[in-house]
Amino acid sequence: MAHRVSARYFGLKLGEALQAAAAAAQSSATASLSEALQRGMAAYRARLTMPMLIGGAAMAPTLNPKGASQPDAVEHLLVRLLPRPSERSVFAGDVVAFTSPLTLAVAAGPAGVAGLPLGGGGAAAAAAADQEELAERLRHSAMVRRVAAMPGDELVTGEEEDSESFVVPEGHCWVLADNEAMQPPHVIDSRSFGPLPLVNIVGRILYAARSESDHGPVENSEEGMAADAPVVEAELDIGALCGGGGGGGGPGEE
Repeated sequence: MAHRVSARYFGLKLGEALQAAAAAAQSSATASLSEALQRGMAAYRARLTMPMLIGGAAMAPTLNPKGASQPDAVEHLLVRLLPRPSERSVFAGDVVAFTSPLTLAVAAGPAGVAGLPLGGGGAAAAAAADQEELAERLRHSAMVRRVAAMPGDELVTGEEEDSESFVVPEGHCWVLADNEAMQPPHVIDSRSFGPLPLVNIVGRILYAARSESDHGPVENSEEGMAADAPVVEAELDIGALCGGGGGGGGPGEE
């Protein structure tokens, strides 16, 4: 399948490469310039997206609309990876994949999630480990919800009689399920676990496909969709997405 590759896409990849190189240089006092450059080049060569599956009805009708009537239904998603999520890359209105705060945590190593191959091997191996960590989170601990509020936004919770207001703290966001018919405890979101740390976010959902003939982009924030447009043009392959190509993740956690 032919892809349109724009200068903006290469600019995004260059930006990821520079951030990866800078992170490598800052992570170790002994990191050499050549190691940082290798880390950056590895990041530049990597794809900006990964596929995953989502099940359940929590995000219906936006995602997996058949989930309410067909418990086994799943939908294929294309996720733009966000290795360093922040207020500069995540916006209110975005549909994001993230590691749930309620997920039982494994002991984390100094460079990431325990159990991942984050050991030696140089900068290229470290960059591959970064990618593998994100893939691992998509496979085993990813939940998908929509960002409803960002740091500094004021929210009101509870019923009118006992409603309380609070401000989303720095470094966090508030995420909700799209399915308004599902309420806690039948659905898990920030009403269950509170503000979500931005660092828990793995990526933004770009595209959803139920089949090779039934698919379309996911409605995110205007900022997110504008930033992601060149990524969709360059990396979306419906056949590969529906066929599970590209090393996709398992069904997202409900």
